[in-house]
Amino acid sequence: MKLFVLLIIVFFGCDNNYKNDFKLLEKIFMSMKKDFPEIVSQPDLYRIQIIYTQIDRATNQQPYFTTFEYGVDPNKYFYPASTVKFPSTVLALEKLKTYSSKNIKINKDTYLTIGNGYGEMTKVEEDITSINSKASIGHYIKKILVISDDDAFNRIYEFLGQEYFNKRMWNIGYNDFRVRHRLSIPLSTEENQYTNPFYFYNNSGEMIFNQPMQNSKLKFKISTVDNFIGNGYYKNSKKYDQPMDFTEKNYFKLSDQQKFLRQIIFPDIVNDDKKINLSTSDYYFLYEWMQKLPRESIYPSYNNYSRYSDGYCKFFIFGDTPNKVPENIHIFNSVGWAYGFLIDNAYIIDTENDVEFFLSAVIYINENEILNDDQYQYSELGLPFLSKLGKNIYSYELNRKKEVKPDFTRFLHN
Repeated sequence: MKLFVLLIIVFFGCDNNYKNDFKLLEKIFMSMKKDFPEIVSQPDLYRIQIIYTQIDRATNQQPYFTTFEYGVDPNKYFYPASTVKFPSTVLALEKLKTYSSKNIKINKDTYLTIGNGYGEMTKVEEDITSINSKASIGHYIKKILVISDDDAFNRIYEFLGQEYFNKRMWNIGYNDFRVRHRLSIPLSTEENQYTNPFYFYNNSGEMIFNQPMQNSKLKFKISTVDNFIGNGYYKNSKKYDQPMDFTEKNYFKLSDQQKFLRQIIFPDIVNDDKKINLSTSDYYFLYEWMQKLPRESIYPSYNNYSRYSDGYCKFFIFGDTPNKVPENIHIFNSVGWAYGFLIDNAYIIDTENDVEFFLSAVIYINENEILNDDQYQYSELGLPFLSKLGKNIYSYELNRKKEVKPDFTRFLHN
């Protein structure tokens, strides 16, 4: 297993003074062998990929990064699961802003309904989890960011449209990104190319805008190899004794996941032509709901703590425990779990100890190598591993000296 170290140079061409051990991440990973001997001894079997980025601040608070990678291979496929939802929330806010600039007076809180689409796609007339029982783009985004809600993502996918979603990601530099289908509903390739019509209303109940049904004609390139996974799989209750083909599934490589998260946390690190057109209030909205824990959300409400514990969508540090997250720890992240893959992509801060870092990782946990049989070892092995990895990196960061203390004000404005 190779360890690749990437030194990121940002802001006026200023080089980071690299003072760290080139094998730091490898050593942290190897230190976990006592607790996870099977994973550490066979990282290829578990398809381990890890990216850890240290953040240091200049006196003007501009960040510069030192990034360590372990096992990262952008050509090797892994299923991104729900991690594709995060960019959908960002691009939905941007699309609303684009409409607003065209004098179409809708925003994230505008009441909407969704019409019947092509084939098996369904309509939406209300959302009883919102404060007014009405659906809106903003409310769908909340549900995505707090508990990674699949239906909410499918509706945002429909609002964006397959072609718009992918092309916008490609335009801002994520050339290998592809989202070809909704989640958790068995639609055909053709059905996923169509997206439902949207109707927006003012406070008086008058329709003010109609976004018609869209049909994507987009052609996708395959940028990965090893797109066949497992030794068998189930489909429609029938078992197939051959690897499952992921060639036409979604893809969001790990380095791009962290890059996109960095772009949202630190918008000024990208060139103007790659920037996402969001307002300050859009960023504040994202920061608020990315870090919000299920118990902290009122609309939508997730008051069953045994089901929606603090670690429900916070795999690093807290994914294997029912304990509550301390008030000084804030995790801005996106997670995914499906087909045996567990992924977390996070920006983690400790406001008491001036800690901040990015951590992204994927692991494949499927002992019998059969997909769609729901026999994955998420709780037994995957979540404990990611939790321990997060704890080890956090522990290292607690002892890492920084010349300038980070200012977290804009992330905690609420």
